[in-house]
Amino acid sequence: MDWIEELFGLSPDVGSGATEMLFALVVVLAAVALAVGVRARRRTSR
Repeated sequence: MDWIEELFGLSPDVGSGATEMLFALVVVLAAVALAVGVRARRRTSR
């Protein structure tokens, strides 16, 4: 869970894992937004 600390040697959340969870949430939300955008574009291009 503390991969940011291991990778960069920084502990922005003092080891709680909150930064990693926030990063994962942002990635998931971005993926969902892109999927919705692609689906909408495919529907309008038909």
